[in-house]
Order: sequence, then structure tokens, then C-alpha cells
Amino acid sequence: MVSMSLVTTPTPGSLSLADLEAMPDDGRRHELIGGAIVMTAAPAPIHQMVAARVHPILQAAVGEDHFVFAAPIDLDLPGGQRVEPDFVVVPWTSVGEQRLTLPVTLVVEIVSPGSQTNDRITKRAAYAAAGIPAYWLIDLPARVITLLTLTATGVYQTLAEGPTVTATTPLAVTLDLDQLTRRPSPGGSQQPPEEGRRS
Repeated sequence: MVSMSLVTTPTPGSLSLADLEAMPDDGRRHELIGGAIVMTAAPAPIHQMVAARVHPILQAAVGEDHFVFAAPIDLDLPGGQRVEPDFVVVPWTSVGEQRLTLPVTLVVEIVSPGSQTNDRITKRAAYAAAGIPAYWLIDLPARVITLLTLTATGVYQTLAEGPTVTATTPLAVTLDLDQLTRRPSPGGSQQPPEEGRRS
């Protein structure tokens, strides 16, 4: 997700898709999770840079029976919830005229400073409850990539974690945080942006 988040919920579970669809088109991302509308600001440059580099890696790894969608794209979840993942991999049977539906093969979120609770806790729980078998987080503040898989008990467990990870399922890819965040230095070498470095 993006760099700032604000959750608006007068009463847990009280808001609906009609409330979500009534939100103004103000350039922010709006999602409905657990009856709360979650609003996020426009992505920071590093978020956009990482997203632009991740997309072709994912797309190259899927077969013709799947497609990788990138935000902005709506995904409907059970219980009248609607989210907008950074990336979502689905079979063509999940592609509707207006938005995506289950089943979903993989969701990927790019975690930014203001979205840590939403991505690490709120959406993790929502995706697990929806039965999404794989959830990957590219965590820019922590400078770590986490690959999660859904267990038979309906909770995510960590398959791999680190600044560089290699997945074999559901996609066979390697993600390297240094490569995803690199930019030319004044001397011509590649180095990660300040926000993407460890403190």
C-alpha cells in the first residue's frame, strides 16, 4: 500500500459498499475492510518505482491462464469487502467487467511507512479469511520481503523472508530489494533511495 492511511469507521462493521462507492474521486485509494473505509494517499515515488519493477517480474512468471493486475484495481472479498491490492494474480475466471473476484492465486502489497498496520495486520487477516493462498509483502520501511502461505488452519505462515527471496510457488520468481529500489548515484553506480535503506 501507499504512504499514508486513515481509517474512518463510526461503528465497526457499519459501512457498506454503497458508502464506499459514494466516496469522492479525490485521487486517494479507498477500500472497505471489516466495515471500515480505509483511505490512502497517492503513492510516494519509491513505491511507484518498486511497483514498476515488480510488475514485469510477476507477469513473466504466470501462465496464459492467469493475469497480473496492478493498482488501481478493485478486488471483492466475502462479507461485502472491497480492497485494492498493489498486485493481484488471478485466473481469467475471476476477471469481471468492473472488478475482480475470488479465487485469487496471489496478492502482493508494497508496504510504506503509513500503511504498515493495514498491510501487515488488517489486510493480512482479510486475505487469510478470504482463503487467498499466498500473500507477499515488500516492506520498504523494514527493508524485507516476506512470502506467506496459507495453512490448512486458515492462517499465514512464513515461507521465506529477507532482502532477497526466491519463491517456487505460486510463482517461480526471485525478488531482490536492492534491485527493486536501485537508482543511479551521482557517480553512476546504482544505490537504493534513502527511504528504502536501513537506518
